[in-house]
Amino acid sequence: MSEPRKGQPDSEARQAWQDLLGALAEIDADWIGPQRGLAPGREHLGIRGLAMALWGALDLYLENEPERPHFVRLISPYRKWGDNPDAIYFFAPLRGDLTYRVQGRRGREVYLSLTVHGGDRDGHWPTRVVAELNMDDMAFEDDGRFEVVLSPDAQGGNWMPLEEDAGSVVVRFYFNEAEAASAQPDLVPDLRIETVDGPEQAPVPDDAAVARRLRRVEAWVRSKFGGQMLGSQPRRRPTWYSDAPNTMGPPVDWTDSDGGGWGAVDIAYSAGEYELAPDEALVMEGRIPEGLFTNVVIWNELGQTADYLERTVSLNDAQMEMGEDRRYRVVIAHRDPGVPNWLDTCGEPRAAVFWRFMLPAEPPDAPVCTVMPVDRVAETP
Repeated sequence: MSEPRKGQPDSEARQAWQDLLGALAEIDADWIGPQRGLAPGREHLGIRGLAMALWGALDLYLENEPERPHFVRLISPYRKWGDNPDAIYFFAPLRGDLTYRVQGRRGREVYLSLTVHGGDRDGHWPTRVVAELNMDDMAFEDDGRFEVVLSPDAQGGNWMPLEEDAGSVVVRFYFNEAEAASAQPDLVPDLRIETVDGPEQAPVPDDAAVARRLRRVEAWVRSKFGGQMLGSQPRRRPTWYSDAPNTMGPPVDWTDSDGGGWGAVDIAYSAGEYELAPDEALVMEGRIPEGLFTNVVIWNELGQTADYLERTVSLNDAQMEMGEDRRYRVVIAHRDPGVPNWLDTCGEPRAAVFWRFMLPAEPPDAPVCTVMPVDRVAETP
């Protein structure tokens, strides 16, 4: 926690607020720059990312208590970190000693899962998965409605165990749509959470409650921005993230041993970075196994997509043009190469490329990558 500005604040909430302001100033001064891998001239991305992290933290924690939680949409076309245009994510804070009921209804999603994370009480970085449940292991009503109980004691039906360090539940909905699902308001799922054994009525926030919530906000900004968006250098990359430019790492199922966080246990990830001159293109080729969902997305150095409402910066397997045996050819370039499956760099000479393979029928291979002049792409088979 940062030192108070002047004297001793007259309330816990004011102290927590000053601590939050001090944390933002500290992050601005000490993190946003080359010391965390942000090149000179890119500071505006760090400031924008910090503002988004603060926005998210306030949304998740300022009016959201684990004793009486509600679901908050994590990311959107306008609030981004590790985002996926083909998915809609929801978050609610938890306590491991309480019982919760989650109710919802299936829509057009191809994948639905709930993941309880541990170690992230009070806004901290998740360190492990406590429990995971996907649609294949759930019972649904005829109209698609479902109910899941989260509790420390075993229950019948759809049940997820809670343990002492449980801090949040994340619900994921993945879509294979021609248009980015995250940008379609009619696809936002029907989802609710309630505490079965919590207070019947939420108490009016007092000084201590506001202070407690603001401390969670500060902790989340530090953990999200510093743990995921702009981590300390050198960053420890998971095995599926290639260190060499213009190559992709071998697809590997996500585990919390890769540094914690909010990954999905049913996804094999593969990633790397492109580095292209203005007249170059990166051609990625391979075969997508049968499965529920696959996509590839371009991120900047803070793990954020560009504006996918205006440009093509991601492709799912419903959007890709594929050949026989589900073989693909995806091209990353600064301008249209005149072939299908073009991903627009939006002028960025270097950025991350992130693949997701959802419950593939067989282990996917890493994309084979080739750098070539963009003018040769159309004439190269």
